Amino acid sequence: MNEFGKQIIFKQLLDRHKWIQVPMIQRDFAQGRPTQEEVREEFLNALHTALSLPPDHELLPLNLDFIYGSVEGDGETRFLPLDGQQRLTTLFLLHWYLAWKDSCLSAFQEMLCQHGHSRFTYGVRPSSKEFFDALVSFSPSASPSDVPSLMALVTDQPWYFRYWRLDPTIQSSLTMLESIHVRFRNSENFFSRLVDEKQPAITFQLLDLENFGLSDDLYIKMNARGKPLTAFETFKARYEQELEAQFGDETRAIGGHIFRVAEYFARRMDTQWADFFWSHREKKTNLYDEAVMNLFRAVALVTRNPESDSYLEDIASLRNKGMRSSYSVFHSRGWLDRRFSEVLFMLLEAWSKEGADFAPQLPGKQFFDETTLFTKAVSEPTSLGYAELVQFAAYVAFMQGHSDDIDPNAFQEWMRIVFNLSDNTTYDRPDDMRRSVEAILKLAPNSRDILEYFATTEDPTAGFNLQQVSEEKLKAELIQADGRWVPLINRAEGHGYFKGQIEFLLDFCGAREKWISSEGVDWGSDTHAALQAQFEIYLRKAETMFNTRGLADLGGYRWERALFSIGDYLLPSGRNYSFLVNSSTDPASWKRLLRGTYPKAREFLRQLLDRLSEEESLEDQLDEIISAATELEPWRRAFVETPKALEYCGERAIRWNSEEEIYLLKKSQMNGQHAELFTFCLFHNSLERLASEGGLAPLELMSYQTVSGTDFEPHILLVYEHEEYHLPFGIRFVNGRFITRIKLTLLDDLPDIRELLSGFPGFQESEDFLFMESSPTEVQNALIKLAQALAATSGEI
Repeated sequence: MNEFGKQIIFKQLLDRHKWIQVPMIQRDFAQGRPTQEEVREEFLNALHTALSLPPDHELLPLNLDFIYGSVEGDGETRFLPLDGQQRLTTLFLLHWYLAWKDSCLSAFQEMLCQHGHSRFTYGVRPSSKEFFDALVSFSPSASPSDVPSLMALVTDQPWYFRYWRLDPTIQSSLTMLESIHVRFRNSENFFSRLVDEKQPAITFQLLDLENFGLSDDLYIKMNARGKPLTAFETFKARYEQELEAQFGDETRAIGGHIFRVAEYFARRMDTQWADFFWSHREKKTNLYDEAVMNLFRAVALVTRNPESDSYLEDIASLRNKGMRSSYSVFHSRGWLDRRFSEVLFMLLEAWSKEGADFAPQLPGKQFFDETTLFTKAVSEPTSLGYAELVQFAAYVAFMQGHSDDIDPNAFQEWMRIVFNLSDNTTYDRPDDMRRSVEAILKLAPNSRDILEYFATTEDPTAGFNLQQVSEEKLKAELIQADGRWVPLINRAEGHGYFKGQIEFLLDFCGAREKWISSEGVDWGSDTHAALQAQFEIYLRKAETMFNTRGLADLGGYRWERALFSIGDYLLPSGRNYSFLVNSSTDPASWKRLLRGTYPKAREFLRQLLDRLSEEESLEDQLDEIISAATELEPWRRAFVETPKALEYCGERAIRWNSEEEIYLLKKSQMNGQHAELFTFCLFHNSLERLASEGGLAPLELMSYQTVSGTDFEPHILLVYEHEEYHLPFGIRFVNGRFITRIKLTLLDDLPDIRELLSGFPGFQESEDFLFMESSPTEVQNALIKLAQALAATSGEI
């Protein structure tokens, strides 16, 4: 430490050191922020008062307290303020203004200008340095009294660049200059007082911290007047040092000028890339730090080496919302490697070519929407799904491999196949993603001719759903063999629900079977044409059956009931069976049926499409198929005839224990509300109508009795009101028979009713119940006869 506690003026600090440079680790000039108006005005008032007092006044000098700093170099040293940058920046701007006001700019420039560069500068970003260089050389032709707005005067100069509006230090400096102009425009001879060493007006106490590094901790502890740096400010400063070590003397060009890689990054980050990120800034603070840090995380996700031992842990960490993005984390995990940097620069250069607008590299967004990916990457990178990350990795791989000459059509074809493969592969964990990324990197050398590669390679790739790989190979061979397949395949793949998975159409039209049997597609033109005609017919029918969300709703569960009338198409879903959902990630989805995981179920779909005509009403045709269904198992007939049974299943699932024990689930488990299929259908198909017509009187049909849990069975409830007695009859379905029963204890005081029931045809007595068994075809008539017998006993008929 040198001359601890000695008071000096700003000019004397310049006499000690060749340069004063606010280091990269420091924050931007904050005293000029609009939110700091009160602090700024109070400080300027104190400076104005000190300069207005006589040189020998007892209150002078005004002491601005300690300014701490580190010193670099020997001889022509550089002072790096650790604490005091706000006060020093304001003093620098005040020196320029008062020199202009007192016509002393030549003296100011002799003191602060060295070969066109300002001896006081900022290392935070190149644009700040450029601004201070321009300001020290600026000699306004007008006098301060003739300038209504100093900010307007400066920003109107030809040397003032538009992109400087994105630099917070420059904007704060302009605000401070405007405030200085307002407060000091009527001053006289203040510049000479400011540089007077013998009778100083404004001083500070200098503390040189020799041999001290500028650590984040030291800065935060000592700079009590400022805020800690944002994550990106710290990241950027440290990352530039990382680039120096990573790239050494390698250079990059900007507008014909050559820069070392670290400076290239800094300049781009403050100019073209800053413009690009501006629309993603936080509106209240005008900071886009979070957007940049989020993009860094997304780039790190797709530049990890899948063969690395740390890959799975890296992916899990980067996708963890709880992990804070910081330089120390990225550095310690090795995520800021050369490939990360190269990909980051490549993407930002490509995407920012149109300034603030995103510049897409693909001719269309059908297979990869770059804009949507970028928006997610800068807003919430942890929300990127595994399939999206695989596609992003493929996008990066193509751009890296062909950055000098990107063929848009080849790029689009590459992304088409990658999209089809990844979107139709199941990803549950990072290891699934790793296999696909490994496959992408192996395919990348063939990315420019990916269609030919798939058509001519026996096993073109692994790491994806093997059935989808086979489908892509078949489509590639068909397209290579006969160009007329192209519009048909493109149309089918472009369907919002199929999303590239169209093997079912190739299967239905016969192309897949012929490909397998003939071991290729070396067919004649007529054969291709015939198969294409069939493909188009099935495609048109499939387009009417499915919209972009999934199965088209024609009302009354027509599609499902028509399929039930052809065969059992249900797919397993855990312990349940499902009549299928739209969500493509569900194991019991329409997408899974189309994939052919269960060939019999897909065959039922083909049979249904074969029975449909394109010329007639779909609803009418499906109704006819439903009504004409014959020889169905009882459970299938129950579903075909009862759309309410399907409607009841909130998650489209049933619990199947046997053909005679099937439960309709409101949710997905038996501990939730559920009904029994056959009693439910009897209730809604027959008894409701019969009761409304009086056919069950004096029995009153109550609402259907669903249950939760397995302690009780769902059932139909009929109540017989006899005198003051309330007699419930329950109807259950057991082993293919309907059981109508009443508790014996309820009949203890009603011997006549007990005698009636005991003598009624079909009624039997057990230990606890009187009960009657009926077959599904007999149950309605049996209940009518029971109602009539009770009515006769009651004297109601």
